[in-house]
Amino acid sequence: MSENNVDQQVQQAQPVQPVQEAQPAAEAPKKRVRVGFIFLSIVPVAVLLAIQSITQVPFLIIAALDITTSGSSTDPMEVSSKLLEVFNEKYAFIAYLLYAVVGLIVFSIWYYKGFVKKNPKVSFKDVFGFKSILATIGVVIGLQFFITAAFVVAFWAFPNTMNNYVELMKASGLMDSPIITIVYGILLGPVLEELCCRGVCFGFLEKSNIKPVFIILISGLLFGIMHMNLVQGIYASVLGFFLGFMRYKYRSLKITIVAHILFNLMGTYGDQLISQLNLPEGGTLILGGLALFVLVFAIILINGDNKARKESV
Repeated sequence: MSENNVDQQVQQAQPVQPVQEAQPAAEAPKKRVRVGFIFLSIVPVAVLLAIQSITQVPFLIIAALDITTSGSSTDPMEVSSKLLEVFNEKYAFIAYLLYAVVGLIVFSIWYYKGFVKKNPKVSFKDVFGFKSILATIGVVIGLQFFITAAFVVAFWAFPNTMNNYVELMKASGLMDSPIITIVYGILLGPVLEELCCRGVCFGFLEKSNIKPVFIILISGLLFGIMHMNLVQGIYASVLGFFLGFMRYKYRSLKITIVAHILFNLMGTYGDQLISQLNLPEGGTLILGGLALFVLVFAIILINGDNKARKESV
C-alpha cells in the first residue's frame, strides 16, 4: 500500500504538459510566372501559318502560270478571281492535303516530344464517360445554335463585313469541294488545329505557371488569330475558350479533337439541314438564347464529372 501511495504522489508531482496548439500547414510557395513560355506559345501558330504558306504558295504559282499561258485579262480583279478559280478547280485538294499531312507530322512530333513523352498518359477511359460525352454534345450543339444566332445579329449590324466574309469563304474553295470539306475541313483540319492550339500552345502556357483561366483565354485567342480574318477569328476564339476549358478539365487532347470534329461536322451539314427548315430570324434568335442554357448545362456537367479535374479555372 505504501508503494502505491508513493507512485500516486510521484504522478501528482509531475508537471502537466501544456497542450500544443496545432500549427497551421505551411502554404505552398507560389510558382513564379515564366514570361518566356507565354511568348513561346505564339510560335506554334506562326509555324502553322508558315507551313500553310510553304505548301500552298507553289500551287498558286502554278495556277498563275496556267492563267498566263491561257492569255487571260490583265485586269487585277479578274486575274485574282481567275487565279482562285483555277487553284480551287485543279490544285486546292492537293494543296490542303499536303498542308495537313506536313502539319500533322510536325505538330505530332512536337507535341509528343515536348509535352506527352515525360508526362502521365491519359487514356480514353480516363476521359470519356456518360457525363463527358453528354457535355461534349452539349457544347457542340449549344455553340452551333448560339453562333448561328450571332450571325443573324451580325448581318443586321455589319452587313458589309459579313458579306465580305461570305465571299472570302467561297473564294477559299472549302465550301465548293465536298472532298476538301470532308478530308480537310472535318477530319484532318481539326486534328491539326488541336495539336497546335490545345496541344503545343496550351503546353507552353501551362509551363509558364499562369492561372488556368489565362491559359484558356490566351490559347483561345491564338486559335482565333490563326484563322486570319475578323469574323471567323471571333467565333473561333469563342470555340477555343470552350475547347480550352475542356482541355484543362480533362487533361487530354482526345476530347477536344472529338468536339472539334463534331463542331465542324455540324457546322457543315447541320446548317444545311437547319436552313431547309426555313426558320424565321426570330426563331433562330430564340434557339440561340436557348443554346446559352445548353452551354451552361454542359459546363455544370463537366464540373461535376468525376473524370474531370476538380480544381476551378
